[in-house]
Amino acid sequence: MNDQQFIDRIQEKIENLTGREIELRIDDDNGGQLEVDFSREVPLVVMGHNIFEYSGFARLCTEYAVASIRQQRVIPEIEFQLLLARN
Repeated sequence: MNDQQFIDRIQEKIENLTGREIELRIDDDNGGQLEVDFSREVPLVVMGHNIFEYSGFARLCTEYAVASIRQQRVIPEIEFQLLLARN
C-alpha cells in the first residue's frame, strides 16, 4: 500500500467511526504532530509523518481524532490516556 492509500484508509476509518466528514493533512515537518481543529465547518485532523513509520502512532492518532470528534472538543492528554486504559 502506498502512502496516499494509507492516508485515504485512515480518513475513511475516522469518517466511518464518527459519521462526519473530515479533512486529513499530514505534517511533513513535525513527525509527532497530532491536532484536531474544530474552528472550521469540516474538522481538520493533522497527523505527523511518523504515521508512515510507526503503525502504533497511526492507531493512536486515529483513536484520538475519533474520540475528539465524537466529543466535539480537544481531549487533554491525561483524559485520553484514561480513555485508552478503559478500552
